[in-house]
Amino acid sequence: MSERVPGEAGGGTPRDNAIQLLKLLGLTGLEAELYLLLLEKGPLSAPEISDYLVKHRPQIHVALTRLSSKGYIEELGGRPKKYRAVDPQLLLNLFLKDFDSLAKKALSYMRGLSKPSLEEKFGVWIIREPEVAKSRIAELLDSATIDALIMGDIKFLHMLSDKIEAAVERGVRVYVLSYSLGERGAKFIVEDMPFLKKLRVAISGDLVVVVDSERGGVLKARPTLPIRHGYLIEERTLTDYLSHDFMNRWVSSKVIVDENYDMPLKFTFHRMALYETKKLLLENKKLRLKATGYEIDTGARVEVSGRIVDAVLDLPAGYAHFKVETDSGVIRVGGLDAIVEEIAGEYFEIYEES
Repeated sequence: MSERVPGEAGGGTPRDNAIQLLKLLGLTGLEAELYLLLLEKGPLSAPEISDYLVKHRPQIHVALTRLSSKGYIEELGGRPKKYRAVDPQLLLNLFLKDFDSLAKKALSYMRGLSKPSLEEKFGVWIIREPEVAKSRIAELLDSATIDALIMGDIKFLHMLSDKIEAAVERGVRVYVLSYSLGERGAKFIVEDMPFLKKLRVAISGDLVVVVDSERGGVLKARPTLPIRHGYLIEERTLTDYLSHDFMNRWVSSKVIVDENYDMPLKFTFHRMALYETKKLLLENKKLRLKATGYEIDTGARVEVSGRIVDAVLDLPAGYAHFKVETDSGVIRVGGLDAIVEEIAGEYFEIYEES
């Protein structure tokens, strides 16, 4: 007997789907068949039901007693006693009412369970069911506060639509890379999600969400790959790899929507900050940078502020840093993977000189 997997409901015949629903409502296979029989044939006696289903009468009597006690069938007194099914919508409403009450109580209890004072962070969590993985990856957007990178097909983006809109309304800078069906597919995205300010179309990719450079999720979307596990990533080094891959695709993708965000621009994604700054410098904007991070030599936490002289972003060569004129001279501010630069930055704020 195959195990039911989340997200795979509704794959059989209409009758199979009905039986599966009834089983989800708590009926056994025999009870589900009996209920459907009464819907189809109308009132029947126990002997008649036994003949139709080719089951022993004791089995039928047990099933009738259980269905009757749940209110799923009605009895008509007499000899022999007759039974008929209640309307299926009523049956579903009864279940949903009970389920809603139970779900609220259960969720309240589960959310109230105590957690360790300091939640331990692990590198990668594996989710072995694709639909559950998509939902968990989508939830990452709820926690975004500064910026978010999203990559996926049209179906995935529509799934995220409400969460993306909510993030944009919170002031999160959202960058969306879709491997939709060409410009026609991109047009549908623009029509359905007019709140997008940054949208590009690539040839292919996976389902990816990275928020605030701290948390990410990825699900391989290519059907040729046998493994369909999803991954939740809570390791900064790995989220950097995801964001770097995103940037490599971003710079070579077709621009669909490119509206400017209001100043000051705030980023945790170093290379995206450089990319946007470089465009503004080409428009002869005079910009300043405020960044927080660490000194490469000492590891001391520092804050850097000054006029942006240049935004160096050479992806093939691996050079990526701001050149900033400060009171102590020109320094280079890279990302957290900086080696040759003076500062490894983790937060970047760009604003125009007054």
